[in-house]
Amino acid sequence: MSFDFINPWMLAGLAGVSLPVLAHLLSRQKYDTVEWGAMQFLEIGRNARRRIKLEELLLLALRMGMIALIAIALSRPWMSGGLADTFASKPACDIAIVIDSSYSTDWNAKTQTPREDAVAWAKDLIDRLGPGETVGLVDARGTVEAKVPSLTRDRNRIRESLDNLPKPSGSSRLNDGILRGLQMVNVGTNVSRHVVVVTDGQFHPWRDADEHLWLQLKELREQATVPADVWLVSTRKQQARQNNDAVDQLQLSRDLTVVNFPISIRTRLKNSGAKAASNRKVYLEVDGQRLADKTISVRLEPDGQATIEFEHRFNTPGSHVVAVAIDEDSLPGDDWSEAAIEITDALPVLLVDGSNHPNPARSEVFFAKSALSAVANPTPWIAARVVSAVSFSQASIDDARVIMLANVPRLTDEQLDVIKDFVDGGGGLGIALGDQVEQQWYNSRLFDRGKGPLPAWLENVESAPAGIDDAPITILSESLNLPWISRFQTGRDDGLLDARFSRWYSTTLRPELPPEDSESPKENPDQEPQPDNQTRNSDRSAASIAGRYSNGKIFLVSRSFGRGRVALMTSTLDADWTTLPARPDYVAFLHEWIFQLASGRVTRNVDTGSPLLYPIAQEDKADDWVFIDPDGHELEAVPAGDELRPMVRLDQTQLPGTYRLRKRPIAGADPNLANDEFFVVNFDRAESELTPLDDEHWAELTDENRLRRIETPEEFFESLETESSRIELWHLLLLAFLAILIGEVFMTRRLVQGGHVFVDELPSHP
Repeated sequence: MSFDFINPWMLAGLAGVSLPVLAHLLSRQKYDTVEWGAMQFLEIGRNARRRIKLEELLLLALRMGMIALIAIALSRPWMSGGLADTFASKPACDIAIVIDSSYSTDWNAKTQTPREDAVAWAKDLIDRLGPGETVGLVDARGTVEAKVPSLTRDRNRIRESLDNLPKPSGSSRLNDGILRGLQMVNVGTNVSRHVVVVTDGQFHPWRDADEHLWLQLKELREQATVPADVWLVSTRKQQARQNNDAVDQLQLSRDLTVVNFPISIRTRLKNSGAKAASNRKVYLEVDGQRLADKTISVRLEPDGQATIEFEHRFNTPGSHVVAVAIDEDSLPGDDWSEAAIEITDALPVLLVDGSNHPNPARSEVFFAKSALSAVANPTPWIAARVVSAVSFSQASIDDARVIMLANVPRLTDEQLDVIKDFVDGGGGLGIALGDQVEQQWYNSRLFDRGKGPLPAWLENVESAPAGIDDAPITILSESLNLPWISRFQTGRDDGLLDARFSRWYSTTLRPELPPEDSESPKENPDQEPQPDNQTRNSDRSAASIAGRYSNGKIFLVSRSFGRGRVALMTSTLDADWTTLPARPDYVAFLHEWIFQLASGRVTRNVDTGSPLLYPIAQEDKADDWVFIDPDGHELEAVPAGDELRPMVRLDQTQLPGTYRLRKRPIAGADPNLANDEFFVVNFDRAESELTPLDDEHWAELTDENRLRRIETPEEFFESLETESSRIELWHLLLLAFLAILIGEVFMTRRLVQGGHVFVDELPSHP
């Protein structure tokens, strides 16, 4: 037998039992005794005085008992087992319904989709609830959201929320949905509490159901005054694995490019559950228009996959959406994949020359400037300007999207602040090393204990061994695995992979350094820094290696800093340490590198739940802009950034798909002429593999009553009637209170009618 309270904090009212005692003590009056002869004949007998005191003590106990009963009744005690098994009936319930809204519930191979079945199941359950029972609704998809903030008795409100659920999308997060449901019912008001999960019976949502989830469930149940049961309903009756083709998430060679510059769009077409190979047509769509000349046919083997790649050039600047699609099948949610891309005119880049040589041909950026802004090209993709390291300042930046430091020895404090603010605001920073670099300054100020923009710690300059012709140091092909640089993996004759390197800086992402409280002050740039290892490791987690040399040393490493991106090349940008500038791929490599750095200003493609950010002009206000979600609903843009770099932000990205940012039209203007900025919210596509829960999986989920399996609402309520033995005791306590109240009234009336008063014991007389 178990016993507990629904509102245990109300037991604090038991302190009120002291009030009758205090009142009794305060009411006792002390009088002066005046003895006179006839008084001895009026004294009450000893037995009578004893009876009066007993009646007063009984009255005091009755009043204390009434207060105690009220406090205990308000705490709503309940019990189960023992006598509760004999007298209990079905108690009122608090129920949180968790609806699986993932894209796999949109399977349309039958009359109703699993999602429609789930909504109908939930409505049937709601219709069977009695008075006093409460219900809540949780939508479980890429992000978990309580569609009604708390439990409610308003059934129509829940039905309306079920009808207005967005269409299925994203992957389900049933684990988080259960935890959210438990949190909701744990603050309920009834003695019977339940979380009912209605899903399509896919195995994938439970793939990560490990001991951590079961421990969380156990902790939430133990913390609750009334433990809740978790029920699992599968609306899908088929147990066979279904055939499905799916388009994976798109990978762009760059999120930002310029007019007429080629962009590579890659993805995979995957099959699961097929019994025979099939041929599928794959289409490329740009801004919703299918391109007839960009259609390919792919042979797909059972449970196989095929790599899809398109190349496209945009001839107009602006924001665009590209998509790869196949003909719709029974699961339309994964028959397409899209991505947003920004197209601009010539990209402004600032090259900071560290040599300060009077002869331009001897400068550190001579080859880079020639490669990026060739005189013979009337419409260059990149507009490069050159400034010396000495004259570099805030005024030099102008409208630059990328700053490239080429063998810059060091920066002044003012220049360093300019660099940090520039990258933090979304700009790109490229760093190429050389023989003029002051290693100690780079490590102490630019790396700054792992908190600065420099992606790696500089260790020392290394040189290629003698006999370089026999064993040259080149770039390792398989290390070029990031999307923007992977195009150079195959290489070509005399290309990037054939470039030789005679010197480079050896670097590390996680240097072993003394603790921060070392005696060496951070303000002295010539001293070794003393980073805190925990802080350093946390900040270094964003660094990624884009390429290595054939000896395993890092060639190129990048990281995010604020809203911008930084990349470090451990060799030179000119021909001092490498033959790279003499290779035909040098031009293409610089372009790809710069476009990658520039794309950090606006993140157009994010995961579900990540915010959307967009920089606006200083004269604009957030109220001038509005976001439009994939369902066409307008969402208010909120201000972000600061006065120098104002931005607008959207946090409600629960729905995957294409979002638009639009400036509100001026009165009288044609709204159709608005230039939208596009963003794409992506989702995990693992549920495309339609494997149902089998008996083994069910046994694991229901082991030790973690989850309880049911099929119909009737079965749910029948289980409550046959198994529930919880009863509340507050009504019994109120009956006891009424009985004691009657006794208290009777005792008070008896004392008053008897004319009795409290008489202190008189002192004995000789």
